[in-house]
Amino acid sequence: MTSSENGAIRLNLGCGNKRVEGYLGVDRYPCAAGILCNLERPLPFRDASVDAFMLDNVIEHVRDIPALMAEIVRAGRPGARVTVITPHFTSLSSWKDPTHVHHLSLFSFDHFEKDSVSHYMGRGLRVMERRLSFGGGLLGLIGRLLFLLGPEAYEKKYCFMFRASTLHFELEVV
Repeated sequence: MTSSENGAIRLNLGCGNKRVEGYLGVDRYPCAAGILCNLERPLPFRDASVDAFMLDNVIEHVRDIPALMAEIVRAGRPGARVTVITPHFTSLSSWKDPTHVHHLSLFSFDHFEKDSVSHYMGRGLRVMERRLSFGGGLLGLIGRLLFLLGPEAYEKKYCFMFRASTLHFELEVV
């Protein structure tokens, strides 16, 4: 099993053809995967054995996000980092791929911290950082400015006029 120099296990879940230095590729298709695994089934890793997870443009393809995140919490060591990159729900990229089953918001992962929904969302993750990127040009600039004034107001009122591009989350297993 590939790991970093200090013996830490780092997984690039749903790696496709993307190799990431220091991460072991995991995918249901051979591509760049070192381990073949369907992310919609239990992950083949021991409890509390993984230090970092990368999900780069894969979470939107997973039918049961809470189940996958519960597996990440199970397999992740306390403090394990979980990086999630996905199109924002207003991005054309979110909609043009017919294999996307979810279209996510800047606040989608907040649900993993809410006691009121823990019975179906699960627990064990904390949002450490979230970023939203925009395209170029005047519309992207206006979108960035509106977002800076208030992320919630941007998503409630302006996001379909001034579309975002990519969401980037840093989560932590707690």
